Amino acid sequence: MANNEIFVGRKDELNEFTKAIENPQGQAIIVVGNRGMGKTWLVNRMAKLASDHPTLKCGFVRYEVTPTDSPDSTMSLMIDSAFEAASTEPGSIDNVPERKRQWLALFKTFVPRGEQLIELMASLRRDPAKDTRQQFLERLELISKRMPENGRAIFIVDPEKYMAKDSDQTWAIVVKSLPEKIKFIFAQRTEDELVKGRAFKGLENVIWIPKAKLDVLAIEEVDDLVRLRAKEVGQEELALRGAVKRYRGHPYAIQAALGIIEKTKTIEGLPQDPTEEGVAEGQWEQVCDIGEDAMKLFEAYAVLEVAVPDDVVEYVSEVGTTTRKRLQGDKYLRGLLREEAGGKRIYHSILVDYALGQMSEEEKNKYHKRAMKIYRGKLKKAEKEQIKPDELAAVRLPEHILVAEGKGAFVDAFVNECFEPLRNLGLLDEAISFSERALGAAKKDSKEVAMVLGNLGLICQKRGELDKAEKMLKKAMEINEKLGWLEGMASQYGNLRMIYLTRGDLDKAVEMHKKSLEIEKKLGRIEGMANQYGNVVPIYRTMGGLGKAEEMYKKLLEIDKKLGRLEGMVSDYGNLGLIYQMRGESGKTVEMHKKAMEISEKIGRIEGMANQYGNLGLIYQTRGELDKAEEMYKKAMEIEKRLGLLEGMANQYDNLGLIYQMRGELDKAEEMHKKSLEISEKLGLREVMADQYGNLGGIYKQRGDLGRAREYWEKALDLYKKIGLPNEAKMVEGWIEKIKGK
Repeated sequence: MANNEIFVGRKDELNEFTKAIENPQGQAIIVVGNRGMGKTWLVNRMAKLASDHPTLKCGFVRYEVTPTDSPDSTMSLMIDSAFEAASTEPGSIDNVPERKRQWLALFKTFVPRGEQLIELMASLRRDPAKDTRQQFLERLELISKRMPENGRAIFIVDPEKYMAKDSDQTWAIVVKSLPEKIKFIFAQRTEDELVKGRAFKGLENVIWIPKAKLDVLAIEEVDDLVRLRAKEVGQEELALRGAVKRYRGHPYAIQAALGIIEKTKTIEGLPQDPTEEGVAEGQWEQVCDIGEDAMKLFEAYAVLEVAVPDDVVEYVSEVGTTTRKRLQGDKYLRGLLREEAGGKRIYHSILVDYALGQMSEEEKNKYHKRAMKIYRGKLKKAEKEQIKPDELAAVRLPEHILVAEGKGAFVDAFVNECFEPLRNLGLLDEAISFSERALGAAKKDSKEVAMVLGNLGLICQKRGELDKAEKMLKKAMEINEKLGWLEGMASQYGNLRMIYLTRGDLDKAVEMHKKSLEIEKKLGRIEGMANQYGNVVPIYRTMGGLGKAEEMYKKLLEIDKKLGRLEGMVSDYGNLGLIYQMRGESGKTVEMHKKAMEISEKIGRIEGMANQYGNLGLIYQTRGELDKAEEMYKKAMEIEKRLGLLEGMANQYDNLGLIYQMRGELDKAEEMHKKSLEISEKLGLREVMADQYGNLGGIYKQRGDLGRAREYWEKALDLYKKIGLPNEAKMVEGWIEKIKGK
C-alpha cells in the first residue's frame, strides 16, 4: 500500500526537474524506470514541487493512457476536458471531478481574477472535422501566450503499463513544436515506445530524468521512509528497517510491505518471497482476508482495467452500494485504489496482474460479460432517450467483447453499436483507431469490412479529405456489390452523394440519391427513405428548386411523425420555415419556427431553442417588428451564453446592433457591434469581423465622423477581398467613394 503524501530520495532527479521548469523553453521530460520503481510516485512529487514553486505560477493536469489509446485520441481528450473545465458554472467548482479541478487550477495561473472563463471557451472548443494534432498545438500556443512570463503549464502522461504502438512518432512531432512555458512529463518503462523508438533521441528539447533509468532507493532513503512511516505503521523503526531490508530498496515492494504490516499489526506476516510478485501476493491475501465482497470488488477493478465510476464497478462486481462504500472506506483497501478523472482503479499494474493471475478464464469471462452488459445498456439508453452517449461505454465496450467473445464479435460491436456514439461524441480519432483494428480483425471482403470502410469514408469526408473518402466508399461499394448486399449499397450511395455535394457536382449527387432511394423503397425501409429525403434537400435548394425541396421536407416530416422522431421533426419544421422565408411567406415561416420551438422545449433541446429564437428574430426584423425581434435575439443570446456558444453570441450581438441601428440608438448599436467584433476576432471569424467593421463604419457615418467611417470601411474592404467576397467588397468600395473628399 502506497502513501503518496510521504516522499523520500530522488534528489538529483528533482533538481533536474526544477532546472527544467525554470527554463521557459517548451520541453518534454521523460521519466524512465522499470515497473515498481516509483515513476508515478516521482511524477506526482514533481507536480507538487511545481505547484509549490516560490516564484513560478505552475498548473498541472494528469492523464492516464492505456495501450489502446492513440496519441491523437489522448490529445482530443485533453482539448475536450479543457473546454469542459472552462464551461464550469461559477459556484460549482467544489463539486467537480479531479481532472476538471486540475484544469481550473491551471487556468487560474493565467486568467486574471474576475475575468470569466467563458471568454476562453470558444477558443478551446475542438472541431472533430479538423486535424487533431494541429488543433492541439494551437491550444497549447493559446495557453502559452496568455500565461505570464513566470507561468508554466505542465501536462503529465502516465501510461497504464504501456503506450500504444508507434506513439513515439506522433508525440515527437508535437514535442518538437512545443511553445514556451509548456512542459510535458511522460512516465515510461525502459521498453516503452518513447524510450525504445528513435523519434525522441535527436530532439534538443527533451530531458531524460534520470539519463539512464530510475534505480532502487539508497539505504539512507529507505531509512528515511521507514522513519516517516513508523508511527503510522505502528512498529519500531529498527524492526521495520530489518523487515524491509529484504526488498533491497525496491519502492513498490517497500511501500506495499509497510502497508501489509500496518494492516496485520505484525512484521511476521510479511510474505517470504521478496520479489514484486511476492509482495503483490501478500497484498492480495490481505484483500481476501477482508472478505469475499472485497475480493469480488478488486477482481472487477482488475478486469475493468481503467478508472470507472462507482455504478460500473458495483454492477460488474455484484457488490451493492452500501458494501462498496464500506470497502472503499477501509483504510487498507483505500490505499490500494487510485482516484482518476473517470473514477477509481487499482493503483498499480503489478497488483492488477497478480489479481488477474489468480482468476480462472471462466471467472474473468463472467466479469467481462457483466461489463459488456452495463456498457451496452448505457449506449442503448442514450439512443432511446436521444441523449448524449456515454463516452466510457462507447470506448470500452469493444475491448471487453474482444476478450470475452473474440475478434468477430469485436468488429460487429464496433460497427453496429459504437461507431455512431463515437462519431456523435466527436471522438473521431478513437473511431479511426478502432476502425484500423477492426479491418485487421475482420474477414476479407466481408460486410463488416465494407461497413468499416464506409465509416472511415465518412470521417475523411468530414475532415475534407474528399479523394481519400471517395476511394474508401467505392471500395466499400465494390464489396457490397460482390456480396449482393442491398442495405450496404444503399448506405454507400448515400455516402457518395455527400462527397459529390461537397464538391459541387450536383448532377452526380442527385444520381447517387436516386439510386439509394430506389434500394430503400425496394427494401421497404421507411427510416432509410426518410434519411434519403432529408439528404437530397440541400441539393435541390442549391439548384434553386424550392418547390422540390419543400416536397422532400414534407415527406420527411410525415415519416418522422410516423416514427415519433421528435428531433427530426424539429429539424423538418425549421427547414420548412427557411424555405418559406426564402419565398417571402412570413406567416408560414413564423408558424413553422414556432412548431419547432414547441417540440424543442418539450424535449429540452436548448441549443435548438436558441436557433429557433434567432430565426424568429430575423423574421420579425424583416417584418419591421423590432421589439419582437429584439426579444427573440435576447432569448437566443441567453441560451448561447449558458452553453458557451461564442459564435452564436457573436451573431446575436450583431443582430441586436442592427436593431438598435434601425431605431437610431447609435450608442447601443456601437456597443453590440464591438462585442460581436471582439468575439469574432478571438475565433478568427473573418467574415463576421468584416461585417462588424462595415456596421461600425455605418454608425460613424451617421454621426458625421467620416474619418472613422472610412477607416472601418477600409478594414472591411480589405477582409472581404482576402476571403473572396467580391460583391460585398464592391458594395463597401461604393460607400468609401461616396464619402471621399467630403
